[in-house]
Amino acid sequence: TYLGLIMSENTLMARQPILDHEKKIFGYEFFYRNKDGSSNIDDPRLATSTVLVNILNQVGYRSSAGDAKAFINIGENILLTDILYTLPKEKFVYELSQEIQISSKTRESIKKLFDLGYTFALDNVELNETYNDNIQSIMPYITYLKFNTNMTDIELLTERISDFSNKKLIAQYIEIPEIYEAYRDLGFHYFQGYFFAKPNILQRNSLDPKHIGVIRIFEMLQNGESIENISAAFSKHNELSLQLMQFLSSTYEGQIEHTSSIEDVITLVGKDKLMQWLLLIIYSKTTQTIEHEKSAISLLVEKRIDIMIGIIELIKPLEFEKIIKESRYIALISLLESVFNVPLAEILKNFSVNDSIHEALLSRTGLLGRVYTLALSIEQNDYAATQVLLTHLNLSVEDIDHLINKV
Repeated sequence: TYLGLIMSENTLMARQPILDHEKKIFGYEFFYRNKDGSSNIDDPRLATSTVLVNILNQVGYRSSAGDAKAFINIGENILLTDILYTLPKEKFVYELSQEIQISSKTRESIKKLFDLGYTFALDNVELNETYNDNIQSIMPYITYLKFNTNMTDIELLTERISDFSNKKLIAQYIEIPEIYEAYRDLGFHYFQGYFFAKPNILQRNSLDPKHIGVIRIFEMLQNGESIENISAAFSKHNELSLQLMQFLSSTYEGQIEHTSSIEDVITLVGKDKLMQWLLLIIYSKTTQTIEHEKSAISLLVEKRIDIMIGIIELIKPLEFEKIIKESRYIALISLLESVFNVPLAEILKNFSVNDSIHEALLSRTGLLGRVYTLALSIEQNDYAATQVLLTHLNLSVEDIDHLINKV
């Protein structure tokens, strides 16, 4: 295979690096893969939305592409939705296939996105009049042109190379050094193919929110429900809350300020963008069976939240409601570390949380820090640590036994 695979229990996609003249990675092209690893695509909309969900919500942008650009294959059915507007324009390149038929609606959508700062590439550019007539109207909005070195007449391309002087040129399917050198000497900027890239495999845990829960929250947004009610619905779908936080980490890198609850996160995203994000997940799950069972990850989050809230209810501190909200948020953020294999310190660089949450997670200090540490010691059956922490919180072993029996 030419392509590196990124997978987890439910996440499978392929990526191939795009390199510059110095053979440094400039970008990655991402591809949909079925669960058996095959590349057959029956539903292009599902393929695109699944890849985007995997990059933004599951693996995370930094683990998927690092500081490189992500080239994503986009069809007309996705172009004519508002979903692409939820993606960070500086990170993605929308790659249009050679089969796309440019209608007036498609052209207007491309122009609108381009005017907002989004970037487009044309895949498998052809050197014939029929192809040129089709794509001529969108050429002003195209930044990258990708040529298939196996299908391109290089002599004809040499004659016409001046036609593309204002575009960034990418040579793909490069398998031998002679082809690389020929396209490099022709003035191409970037290169893609097996000559450069060997397969690499990354594995990540997967979060799979159940289809029916996603649809219910989407309908709540459509019906104008309050942020408070929507936040309450999210609290019943922990996988979805974790995906939303990973999405923010992927798209608002270093810009997430003053969040102390999932309600703050939802408010930051906004109802319109949240609807488009949920629609992306719905598209990615359109062929999957609706499931009602909770995943192991969801159960772990639920139990950690329940234990922390149970401890807080026993202590009865001042600002009770505020601390309850913050404890839920701590439980969610703490699970991001194990789910996505990202250190808590890195996660907190993207989430500007208040001091009490920051101290609780990193130094385990303050009331929330002690409650969080006690919840972890209970999960890990660490009896000695549990006893010490109970003393600090003026609680007894009997209190905790009763709490565990409840949750």
